[in-house]
Parts: sequence; structure tokens; C-alpha cells
Amino acid sequence: MMMGSGTKREHEQSQKSPVCGLFSDAANAKSAARGEAAPKEAELIGEGERADDLQYRGLRLIQSRCGFCFGTDSVLLTHFALDALKTAKKGERVIELGAGSGAVSLLIAAKTGLDVAAVEIDAAQCERFGRTLLLNGLSGGEKGEGIGRIEIICADYLDTALKFERRFDHAVCNPPYFKAGSGGRPKNAGATHETSADIGSIARAAREMLKFGGSFSLCFPAERLAEAFTALSVNALEPKKLRLVRARAGKRPYLALIRAKRGAKPGLEIMDELILLDEGGQYTPEVKRLYDGE
Repeated sequence: MMMGSGTKREHEQSQKSPVCGLFSDAANAKSAARGEAAPKEAELIGEGERADDLQYRGLRLIQSRCGFCFGTDSVLLTHFALDALKTAKKGERVIELGAGSGAVSLLIAAKTGLDVAAVEIDAAQCERFGRTLLLNGLSGGEKGEGIGRIEIICADYLDTALKFERRFDHAVCNPPYFKAGSGGRPKNAGATHETSADIGSIARAAREMLKFGGSFSLCFPAERLAEAFTALSVNALEPKKLRLVRARAGKRPYLALIRAKRGAKPGLEIMDELILLDEGGQYTPEVKRLYDGE
């Protein structure tokens, strides 16, 4: 989960976006202007928190104003994963490793109707995600209209004692990007640095969670792509699809979107690169479509 390498920082600064929140305050102000705020919302949102408009079916996400929040990379990962999930059969299940605030799990459940197990070690994030579900009329693991059931599991996905009745068909993960000890000790080091979960252990966990033939979608720094491919391959997760992301045309790729398949034969499809910003510093048409909830 990356707040930024050099190119990512450039991207975020050019957008002048808030540190926390997927969308700008303007989107939330627009919703408030429509009179959508309700007493229930006021009761569910705590001090120092905000409810961001996910711009899809009216869904909102409660996030801490000061903690690690859902960002651009998670938007890209969600839509990259959806490419594999759109052909999923009824009854297939998804697991998110390190769900954080729950945005990826919520959007996947809403856009596919599939059931999602959201595993997160941070108890505060799990409690906040639970309130997000209540805010959206989803509680007690109930399905919404066209929305899959979401189960929040407060646990360490690296813990070998964590077991499920059956393995999952799909897994997604926005892992820590930076090696432990790099860049000092930031406040949100658990989400941004490999303090306990490196790419090798994450790949092993995904292998154990997935059925044979199951898909694993993740994002990772482009400069560490060789590490990711090695970790996946030694864990019988064959890289099958790759898309590199550039902040601007002419800049080197900063992010790799990867899909692997458990037990698959070698054979990698390299997709067209994704450019975030045009020459004027605005989102490109494709990225705009992602943020518009398509």
C-alpha cells in the first residue's frame, strides 16, 4: 500500500489532493448538497473521521483523517481485479489480504455480487469497516441488493492458524511496498513498509488461500517487479497478466498491476500501459472513467 515513490508523489502533488480520502472534498460536498446526510451517518462517523463518497451506487467509506487511507493504487487494483471477476460464476468467493479501510472489498462486492472475506489485522480498521457497512445498510454479513456478502475477519493473514472451510476462487492484495527500515519509521509503517509481511510471505499466504486455478491480483512497485514474479512463481502462482502504470507519458513506470493463477502454465500477457495524467496534469479519460465509478 504505497503513499508514493518519486513518481507517485509527483502525481499526488499535481492533483493537490488531501492526504486521506479516495475522492476530494468536492464530491462529499456535492452529496451533502443533495441532502443525503442522515442522522444515522452522524452517529456512525467518529471524531477525526470522514465519510468519502465512492461514487458508485451511493456507497460511502468511513476513513480516519489522519491514518493510512484508500488511494489511487487501490482504485487501479480494484478495476484490474474486476477484469478477472467479471467472468466469475455464481458462488465463487473472493478474499482480500490486508483490507485496510475496506474500500476494495466493498467495491468488489458491489460491482460483482460475489461474497468477499476481508482480512485485516488492525482492529481499529476492522471496527471502522464494520461501521462503513452499517452506513451503507449492510450489517451482520447480510447481502445488499446486488451486493455480495462481506465478512470482516480481524486476523493476521500470515498466521498459519487462520483456516477457512474451503479455499477461495480469487484473492486481491495491495501490499506494503517498501522494504523494512527504508525511509525511516513513518506513522503508518505497517501499511507502507514490509515490517512483517514481505512479498514472499504474502505470496505463500495467497497460495494457501486459493483453490487450484484461482486468481491472485495485486499491485507492486514496478522497480521491484522481478522480486514479485520470483515470489509468485516459487509459490505456484504463475504470473499471467501484467499492466504497468506511469504517472505521466515519458516517465518511467512506478506501479505494476499483476495477476497470477495458481497452478497455471507459463505464459504472460503484457497489457497496454496505463497513463494517469495528461500533459495538463489532469486525469486521462481512462482514469476518469475509473473514478466516475464505471
